[in-house]
Amino acid sequence: MIDQFIKQFGSGLEQATSQLSKLPAEEIQMQLQAVAKTTLSKMDLVSREEFEVQAAMLAKYRQRLVELEDKIKQLEQD
Repeated sequence: MIDQFIKQFGSGLEQATSQLSKLPAEEIQMQLQAVAKTTLSKMDLVSREEFEVQAAMLAKYRQRLVELEDKIKQLEQD
């Protein structure tokens, strides 16, 4: 995934190189951030918030699964 980001970012830099040499440093930084954001948006990524929500849901379902497995064991013993 990192290799994919580097390739896409590099491609974006190649396209912007001729324009960047004529700009002030602040504008170059903004252009580089734009290229990075565009590259990342093309990748199949989730935000930290989305990840944390999914991780919390997974933990909840894992706990529920353990509880159900214990209940099944109890029923099988009866």
